[in-house]
Amino acid sequence: MHQLILRRSCGLGFSRSKHCQIVFTRDAFTAKLMNQQGLSKAIFAGYPIMDVLTPTGKDLGLIPDRPMIALLPGSRLPEACQNLGLQLDLAVEISQCFAPSPVQFCAALVPSMMPEHILRSIATQHNWQYLGNGKLHDPLSNSTVFCHGDAFPDILAQCNLSIGMAGTAVEQAVGLGKPVIQIAGRGPQFTYRFAEAQMRLLGESVQTIGTVAATPEILRSTALRVKSTLQDRDYLQTCQQNGLERVGRSGGSERISDRLATYLSKKE
Repeated sequence: MHQLILRRSCGLGFSRSKHCQIVFTRDAFTAKLMNQQGLSKAIFAGYPIMDVLTPTGKDLGLIPDRPMIALLPGSRLPEACQNLGLQLDLAVEISQCFAPSPVQFCAALVPSMMPEHILRSIATQHNWQYLGNGKLHDPLSNSTVFCHGDAFPDILAQCNLSIGMAGTAVEQAVGLGKPVIQIAGRGPQFTYRFAEAQMRLLGESVQTIGTVAATPEILRSTALRVKSTLQDRDYLQTCQQNGLERVGRSGGSERISDRLATYLSKKE
């Protein structure tokens, strides 16, 4: 019996089994590292999560030529709702930091967060207004957040930077060459420990501000970092290259399938 493994991570002992024929890694760096450790069967053919990011052309309600920041609060409720509230607080700080130059925000939400009573509750808790159709507004800072439950690829494609409090969504943003700034929440998933591990995994594209659940001081520091990041053209170019190295291009599913087909045809 032969084994083929496709994993985000793979124990070296398991990979060294005589039954294991191929190890598909999640990135080129991991394949190179495993090869250096004597595991020539480890290859990187692509990361399938990048194959579901084709924009649909959905109208996000954006104003042309105005920077857009994507809010990625995660997918697990109720934590994602708490994270979105924290990101609304951050959006106020960012808007004040950029003033008088306006910025705009899009929140990529799971559909279960889109019902009016949920968005209205989150808005009210953070002194925002719910204007209907997924639109949130803070009158004091004149901040507006457009919430969408069906436009993740479009939001990532059009954003200039992402505020990440998620796992796979952050990896996908990095793969598209987007800079990601993380703040820690109260968890249980997206804590500083998770954010720090993700920063090590994804390299230069990801910056984590603070080492505890975000405080008002951390939010102010984050807003300043957002502004300086968007003004750093050299860094933004670095994110493009880092995304290719750490995550890779789309088409991974097909390349893995081709490898498997080639391997299996030799066994017939």
